[in-house]
Amino acid sequence: MELVSIYTIWRQSPIVKGGGLVVAEERALRADARRNRDAIVAAARHVFDRDEQLRFDDFAARAGVGVGTLYRHFPTREALAAAVYEGEVTALCDQARDPTRSAGQNLDAFLRGFVEYLVSHTGLARTLAAVVDPAAQADGGIELERTVADLLDSAANDGAIRNDVAAGAIMIVLHGIGSATDRPLWAAESRATVELLLAGLRTG
Repeated sequence: MELVSIYTIWRQSPIVKGGGLVVAEERALRADARRNRDAIVAAARHVFDRDEQLRFDDFAARAGVGVGTLYRHFPTREALAAAVYEGEVTALCDQARDPTRSAGQNLDAFLRGFVEYLVSHTGLARTLAAVVDPAAQADGGIELERTVADLLDSAANDGAIRNDVAAGAIMIVLHGIGSATDRPLWAAESRATVELLLAGLRTG
């Protein structure tokens, strides 16, 4: 009898009876938190890209969230910049994984896209380089180099490029492009450099 009573109480518990509702509410809260985080990162990306000088608390208003929400997700400007940087690296790497293109086309698209990204977002790249923790930048560099290595392997296996070029050699070229932004003809020279790089990689 006692066991039945305990079972009945357990079954009548609001947590059990409304379990689906509780889970749904938790999921809605998580989705709301993700939207807030995404809004903050998007606002910060816009600010950094325009090289605006903004107090950290003001990022909340730009994102349409409260200051407490900003600090809950990102306690410091550096943490926010790191999230923007991580998103940028992910976006760059994702563009290299288009299943509708050949391996060689993905390599071409990545290298050209990398240069176009730097040309279009020089302010953003400069700000992130100045603010983001070196360890986070190193992690991003590793992810980029891993992507380059995968692209080279796939394109070489398809016979689209030569098979004797290491990812590190490509990274040196990309680093060189990114560090020469003060040259007056930098954009045109960067595009020409990546075309030379692609021409040198091709087998025929």
